Amino acid sequence: MLFPGDTIATDPDGTRVLLGPLNVDRAGAVASFRRLAALAEVDTVCVPHGVPVRSDGHAAPAAATPEADWR
Repeated sequence: MLFPGDTIATDPDGTRVLLGPLNVDRAGAVASFRRLAALAEVDTVCVPHGVPVRSDGHAAPAAATPEADWR
């Protein structure tokens, strides 16, 4: 189980994993997101913004890309 703070969020439907909306250092936030996405044994991601990722919590953050999901 991962509690990423404001680093990871999901859209309102919980279908997309996003870079958290509250950051002042985008480069640092992206680096933190990538470190968390690399954690292989995460099943559940409890996000403060959006819907929790309840299964295979590693795959959704690992699949998120800056071009599509980090705006």
